[in-house]
Amino acid sequence: MTVRLPKDEDKHISGTDDIARIMQKMLWRQNKLHRQKEYFWTIGLNTANDIEYIELVTIGSDNRNIVSPVDVLSLAVSKKCKKIILCHNHPSGNLEPSDADHRFTERIHEAAAILGIQLLDHIIITEVNYIAI
Repeated sequence: MTVRLPKDEDKHISGTDDIARIMQKMLWRQNKLHRQKEYFWTIGLNTANDIEYIELVTIGSDNRNIVSPVDVLSLAVSKKCKKIILCHNHPSGNLEPSDADHRFTERIHEAAAILGIQLLDHIIITEVNYIAI
């Protein structure tokens, strides 16, 4: 499901801080109960680093999300985006990436490269902070 960019945000991304701020605003759109679930988004960018889309790929449980490379890359391929950013939240507030987070990032990096898509970043957010894997 594609989601709208917050109205007060520019679609141009200068760096990780920009996308983390935008995605935290998107997380805050959810009520407190729903913020206790793990969300996974893919952000597609054009060659000028302007956001082409933000897609909510899945909503998981409080500590798990099941996502496949097809889920992540299909919209990027159909929109011919050359760059993507992955983002998910950790409802626990712990920013430490899990081994599964690292493995998934590497798997998407490899799959995207085959398609000519550059994975720029994988960001883990909480309601107040973030880390890039």
